[in-house]
Amino acid sequence: MYLVPIPVRRRASPVLLDRFLNALDQRDQPSLRATVRDLLGCVNVLPAATCKLLGLAGGSTYGDAARVITNSLSPRPDAA
Repeated sequence: MYLVPIPVRRRASPVLLDRFLNALDQRDQPSLRATVRDLLGCVNVLPAATCKLLGLAGGSTYGDAARVITNSLSPRPDAA
């Protein structure tokens, strides 16, 4: 039998959630990069206003936001 790895789903501390929201509000890229790594897989529900700001559906999680931000911060290959 082959087992498919399941991503870790966990809750984050209120301090980490606040750090993420503050970095997002202040557009602090270095803090945002550091924070999203710790939020990947997080199941805490994101505030509705932040979901809207990031273009996510209501009820999305901090983990969803972290994935979207990680993808947007990733370097893109040059178009040739």
